Amino acid sequence: MTFRKLVLQVMVLIFIAPVVYGQTREVKIEGTNMMRFSVETIKAKPGEKLTITLKSVSQMDKSQMAHNWVLLKQGTDALNFVTKGLEHPKTEFIDPALKGKVIAKTGMLGGGETDSVTFTVPGQKGEYEYVCTFRAHYQAGMKGKLIVE
Repeated sequence: MTFRKLVLQVMVLIFIAPVVYGQTREVKIEGTNMMRFSVETIKAKPGEKLTITLKSVSQMDKSQMAHNWVLLKQGTDALNFVTKGLEHPKTEFIDPALKGKVIAKTGMLGGGETDSVTFTVPGQKGEYEYVCTFRAHYQAGMKGKLIVE
C-alpha cells in the first residue's frame, strides 16, 4: 500500500466515522389492548443514541386505553413508581415527586397516535426497566428492559 492510499483511507475515516458512529438507532414499539409492548427487550451500548417510537394500537377511547413508554433509572422500584403515579392522571400517571427517576419518556397516546423520544443510553452497564404508566398496565405486564452491555 502506498503512502498516498494510506493517507486517503485515513482521511475518509476521519470524515465518515462521525456520520456512521453518530447515527441514532430507532426502535419501533407498539402498545396494544393486550397491555403489552411489542418489544420487551432492547439491547444497547453505553452512550448510544436511541430513538424509541411508540405507536398505540387500539380502537378504544383514550380515557379507557392509552399507552406511554417510560424508561426508569437503574434501581428504581417500578411497582412503587407506577403505584404512586395513579394519583396523578394530569401528569400522565407520573408522580411529579418521582420525575427524577425518569431517563426518557413518550407522551400518553390514544389509539392510532405515535410519539418518539430520542436519548443517550446511560453509560453504566446493566438493566433498566421501561414501563407504561397508564392505570394497571404495568401490573398486567406492560413492561420491558433496556439492557446496556
